[in-house]
Amino acid sequence: MSSSLTTPGPPTTPTSTDDLTARTPSAARRRRPLVRDAWYWENRKAPNRWYWGAVTVLCALASLSGYLQYRTYRDEFQALGATWDIIWPQSTLLLSMLILPLALSGFAAQIAAGEHQGRNWQRMSADHVESAIIAGKLLHGLQVAVTTTAILILTVALTGLVAGFHLPGLAAYLPRFGAVALGMWVILTFVTWLGTIMRSFASTMTTALLGAVAGTAMLLVAQPLSILNPMTALTRATASLNPEAMTSPSSAATDGLICLAWVAVLALVLLRTVRRW
Repeated sequence: MSSSLTTPGPPTTPTSTDDLTARTPSAARRRRPLVRDAWYWENRKAPNRWYWGAVTVLCALASLSGYLQYRTYRDEFQALGATWDIIWPQSTLLLSMLILPLALSGFAAQIAAGEHQGRNWQRMSADHVESAIIAGKLLHGLQVAVTTTAILILTVALTGLVAGFHLPGLAAYLPRFGAVALGMWVILTFVTWLGTIMRSFASTMTTALLGAVAGTAMLLVAQPLSILNPMTALTRATASLNPEAMTSPSSAATDGLICLAWVAVLALVLLRTVRRW
């Protein structure tokens, strides 16, 4: 039996599901893992180093692109009184269509591939601990989505300050920021599910890439149908293609509810998939 949750030592990937089921062989039959235990181990398994560095650089570059676009047409934008409503869509459009969805996909796919390498999906099902572990994965995904959103907001805010905008003007986007975090959560949950049915990192990422490309085409050609593709959740959540909806609380709430519905559906599908292992 693997070591307990309280045993110190460096994290490994993948981590055996046995670590979540018991402290001793006899305890394995008495104690089910708590959701907080699963959440804790998801944090230990997560590929933090490359992801957070990549996300910070990508968001900074996207914000820089938005700033340069503003500077190029500054006179026209100032005549219209446009400030944050220029920086936000210019900084988030390409980022939300392809760049961040692929970064989020890489994060989730790497964890899922590690579960395959350690046969942890099978162990979850055999030990009947899949519900708690998947709940922990969902909480970890939400944590990652919120933190990634915070990095995006920080880079956009700094860009706007450099451009001479007033920070209180960004308060109108607060409901939209919540929707953005939920949009990222959808992508993380979707790719986690893909990772249960595809055994390798490469196959999971290839499928995610195809989904993102198809989603971009749907957003540009048939935007109403994009709701059917979870890889478009982030773009719809940023409202980059709908400037009139960017600061609308009702629009942000609608987008957020759609994202929550996607997460609920994907969580159920994920649970059913793991139980079949």
